[in-house]
Amino acid sequence: MADAPEIVLNRALALLLDEHELAVYHPEGAIPERGIRLDGVMPTTVDEFTLLTPLRPIPDGRADMTYRTQIYTRRKGSILVARAWASDLRAVLDQTEYTPAALGISWAWEFSGDDYEPDSQGRSAAVATYYFRGRRP
Repeated sequence: MADAPEIVLNRALALLLDEHELAVYHPEGAIPERGIRLDGVMPTTVDEFTLLTPLRPIPDGRADMTYRTQIYTRRKGSILVARAWASDLRAVLDQTEYTPAALGISWAWEFSGDDYEPDSQGRSAAVATYYFRGRRP
């Protein structure tokens, strides 16, 4: 059975984040510090991580789809640390053509985002939902 398109997209995003040193992608084994999870389940064993939550795609005509992913990251430090990470992510994805190279993606944009003050362990967070214009598989 083939993976759902949103899973294919999240795998491509994980590789892209790893390539740009925004996170560490190891598809096998336990999540490392600064690692990525693709299943939408919040890790409890690391302080810094990125969580990619697949959202259901939206059909846009007969052949086109709007794919969506929520990207959440938690980082040690002030809210400025999380905002800087979100800014680096925006530089890679927002208003970008053909990124990531999967599902015929032709355009990506940040749909929404927010930042969160540090928790009691000094970990701040940023979350953003990205939309990707692509093709049906």
